[in-house]
Parts: sequence; C-alpha cells; structure tokens
Amino acid sequence: MTPSLTVKEAATCLRLSPAAVYGLCAAKLLRHQRVGVGRGKILIPPDAIDEYLARGTVRSAESHPGGFLFSAARK
Repeated sequence: MTPSLTVKEAATCLRLSPAAVYGLCAAKLLRHQRVGVGRGKILIPPDAIDEYLARGTVRSAESHPGGFLFSAARK
C-alpha cells in the first residue's frame, strides 16, 4: 500500500501551491480524505493525482504532427 500524500507533497507533485491544492479539495475536484480530530488532516491518495491530471488532459483533434495549427497559419 502506497502512503497517502500530504497537501504539501501533493502540491509539489502537481507543481501548485498548497493553497491551490486546498482549493481543489474544497471544490471536490481532487479526491482526498480527512483523518484525525476536528477538521483533521487532509491526505491524498497518489492515484488521485493521476485521476485529476487525466481529467484535465485535452486530446489533440489531429492524430499527426503539423496538422491544424500549422495549416491554418499558412493561409
């Protein structure tokens, strides 16, 4: 079992600030869990980082390099 990441560790993985990671958790865009008493500590499973990045990945409309962007610029 891979240990969960703290907010600071997740921020480093995502190249974001810890405040941005807290925002993603608050908006329920990044899967996480709280452990401890009161508000507790936020822990983020490593695969949640992969899920978040996969949801934000934009696929190219062209399957080959030099497609749309270059042909549009030449016109």
